[in-house]
Amino acid sequence: MGLITAETIASGVANGILPPDQTVAAEAAPMPVGSPKSAEKHMNHKPSSPGSGVPTTIPEEKHMNDVSAQYFEQSMSNGQSPPTQQISPLATPNSGFIQGTMPTYEDFMNGTKEDDTNPRFMLDWGQMPMPMGFDHMARADLMLDPSMGFDPNQLSLMPPTENTLTIIPEMANAGAPLITPIETPKVERSFAEMDLGNSNNMFYAHARHMSTVSLASNDGQDIRAVIAAQDGWNVFRCTPTVPSSSCPTTAKMNLECLEQTLKNHEGWSTWTPTWDEADFAGGENLAVMQLHESTRDKLLAITQTFLHKALETHKEGQQGGQSPSSNGGSNFVLLPPARVLEYFLRSYANSFERYYSLTSRGILDANELMHCYNDKASCLLVLMMIAQGSMNISSVEARWLAGGLTEACRISLFDLIERNITMASDPIALHSALLFTSQAAWSGDKWQMDIAMGQRSMYFHMLRHSGVLEGRAFNSPQMDHQGNPDSLWTEWIQHESRSRLVYSWVMVDQDLALFHDTAPLFSVTEFGAPMPDSDRLWQAKSAPEWSQIFEQVHEFSGGYSSLGSGARPMSLHDLFRHFLDDEMASLGIGMTPLQMRLLLHPLQSMVCHYGQLMSCFSDSLSSRNKTRTVTASSTRCRLEEVQSLLQRWYDMADRYLKVNPICAVMQANLVMFHLISLNAVTNFPEIERLARREGFDGTYQQLVWTHKRCIADVEEAVFHCGQVLRIIRSMPRGVRPPWWAGAVYRAALILWIDSLINKESPAANTTGGFPSPGPTFAIDSLPVDHPAIARFLSKRVGQPALSKRDGTHIPMDHGITVLAHCIEIMDEGTSNRFVDGVRNKLDRLMRS
Repeated sequence: MGLITAETIASGVANGILPPDQTVAAEAAPMPVGSPKSAEKHMNHKPSSPGSGVPTTIPEEKHMNDVSAQYFEQSMSNGQSPPTQQISPLATPNSGFIQGTMPTYEDFMNGTKEDDTNPRFMLDWGQMPMPMGFDHMARADLMLDPSMGFDPNQLSLMPPTENTLTIIPEMANAGAPLITPIETPKVERSFAEMDLGNSNNMFYAHARHMSTVSLASNDGQDIRAVIAAQDGWNVFRCTPTVPSSSCPTTAKMNLECLEQTLKNHEGWSTWTPTWDEADFAGGENLAVMQLHESTRDKLLAITQTFLHKALETHKEGQQGGQSPSSNGGSNFVLLPPARVLEYFLRSYANSFERYYSLTSRGILDANELMHCYNDKASCLLVLMMIAQGSMNISSVEARWLAGGLTEACRISLFDLIERNITMASDPIALHSALLFTSQAAWSGDKWQMDIAMGQRSMYFHMLRHSGVLEGRAFNSPQMDHQGNPDSLWTEWIQHESRSRLVYSWVMVDQDLALFHDTAPLFSVTEFGAPMPDSDRLWQAKSAPEWSQIFEQVHEFSGGYSSLGSGARPMSLHDLFRHFLDDEMASLGIGMTPLQMRLLLHPLQSMVCHYGQLMSCFSDSLSSRNKTRTVTASSTRCRLEEVQSLLQRWYDMADRYLKVNPICAVMQANLVMFHLISLNAVTNFPEIERLARREGFDGTYQQLVWTHKRCIADVEEAVFHCGQVLRIIRSMPRGVRPPWWAGAVYRAALILWIDSLINKESPAANTTGGFPSPGPTFAIDSLPVDHPAIARFLSKRVGQPALSKRDGTHIPMDHGITVLAHCIEIMDEGTSNRFVDGVRNKLDRLMRS
């Protein structure tokens, strides 16, 4: 094999495929796992049949090429580790242990045994992760058909020769489209067969993930730019970060990719999603009505205006920035066929609507929305539903559709409100804003995530100023119970729709605050509106059915009919007051899963407040001797009181589950409960700082001190992490909440930092380590009431471990095994840009 030309290496460096210092040798030396030849042995990748997919050629965008190349050059220089610190051996008086460094990732994966004198808990702190994009793209050979090669001089695909390297080039020439069939390969082996102790199997798991969800990561600038900006995320920051100014922008590229994919009429006519009905266990959440041709035509006409306005907006102020349509091409686009749009609406109904139920009567009818409300507002809402649904489908076309529609709708939504200020209080506009905020916040696109966090405050104020947070907005004259049931039902739906919209914003506020480690923007004292009523009432399909259920839900004593009484649930403010007074059982207050979720919002606010206050106290001895009005001990007592309230909430949820079947909302509630409880016993921002090696000198002494500062109660933290993983794995992969990968990420990092501490050392007992051995049990597969869990929490006895699908236990004494296990849990779920981004961060931390 000959050497690769300098032009090839320069192109690879600019695109993040090769590091600056990498040279390719000609001799066929033994190739490590991960090389092209090794990949061919461990991957069973079959190319898709031609003509079955949608063109995935990125429109020519020279400006973005320069920005991306500049970014990777900066990240190569800025993302490097500081000079490796020489760590002196440290002997502790009690343990007599000598500090050493842990084997590298490659040593661990190849089965290299560490020396007995080197404790397992230490990482090689001198090695820093590679810049974002390199590690992800260095395995690009896994995504290509072995029969394809690359000529760096011609920038075109050609048959392979001995002198060609199988990599994906930068597609700068958009004049000759490359048709890349999109067909997700099947997973050849089950999760249980992926043995972590075998380096080949471990690599197979990683390669399998890359081949199924990242086909376009090197084919197109869209995905590449999104990946390149992952180090600039303002959340999930366990790897070295880069300033936002160094991240390539993606807004215009999202729009141009949307424009191109919508022009591919033949591709969409034969497109089918990677759909598995088993992904939606429990049946359809809503019935999706077929789209009428008139609805699709109307949707198409308005969509074209949205897209062209967005393209013009991003073209202004850019030198030479022109969309393909401005270079003589046709600026007419077509929406995918009605059956494809219905696929996306089904996906939306089965995922987002399960947790934010905003569609009444159990029927999602886009035809009614498009013909009964303001044209632009209703079109925005339907398009955002399609974008939400496409986000959960693992294909490049769906990603382009979701990213482009989100950006186009963002601009048109803002313009709609700016041109007509009365739309700021319009329910359809606020509903569209809710979908945009949630979609963008979990999109995996750095710029959309940042915009969502910035504009949510604006939409929150719009919600406040509309008056729907106040109870008087729901007041209506009581109607005679002899009145027309159809009129009563119609009026009730209007009020219930308003209530569900208000409290869906509350849940979005809670989600974003929790994962960004900030306080929620809403206060419990603002919530005077009645909470949403029973889902049985909300999904009733006729007035008689609704009347019958209403009599059961709001039953009056003495045989009086409640129909027409205007009975409504209490507000969240009133419910929280009864909860604090411990009057829920005595007053016989029953709660729905949605109301239990809302009750967690003020509890999360309290945990965040006291947690932030605890992190502000100094740890120096001199500050402890001073007389202070507010002390760390008093704040800790307040935090423990909140923990007791959390336990009260869990007791209520447990009583509910004993008489009601588990549902997706309750599963999400329990995950949120465990995450909030984790915040009460951990300092997650400090854990991420340690993962980034910020302020860490590499000594074991500081590691122990940091561990103690980050985790106040080890057993409690490990228990909640295990329950988060258990519940996430029990949820069908197609109906998980949009933030599920973030929950796995937080559990993974907490278990990872705890694995760095040597539990076998007597000195470790003083740092919160496990005091005595005991039977090994799976912390992520046993329910809360299992005797092993109870013994572990009460008596601190037992050795927790992680578990595979086949029941095999995985020790928690090594950071690599912990992170690898959590990565495989992510691989089990549906992939999208957000999941891929979080997974990449954990993967880079594991390989550092």
